[in-house]
Amino acid sequence: MSRRKQRSAFNQVSEFDRGRIGVYRDSGLSFRKIGSRVGRNQTTVMRICDRWKQEGTTDRRGRSHLPQCTTSREDRQIVRMAVADRSATSRTVAQHIESVTHNSVSARTI
Repeated sequence: MSRRKQRSAFNQVSEFDRGRIGVYRDSGLSFRKIGSRVGRNQTTVMRICDRWKQEGTTDRRGRSHLPQCTTSREDRQIVRMAVADRSATSRTVAQHIESVTHNSVSARTI
């Protein structure tokens, strides 16, 4: 069975391994040799080295979605309002939350 078939489950490259990849590359090893030492694909090693060269970091990038605009406390308040007044629309709940917290909340968030 090939090595790729044995490791079918995807797992993230740890911070330690990303550091090792950087050190190995700085010492002059090829992408193929680094990949065999770390147990990763050659293209993965190339991607991590490119990010190190361009951005100066090997950290994984953050998520592409926007940060949450409401706190957990505000979320609980939204749920309480929706349960207390089932006829309230998401637009009216959003307007109430905005008047209380001074943060704009979309009806879709509600």
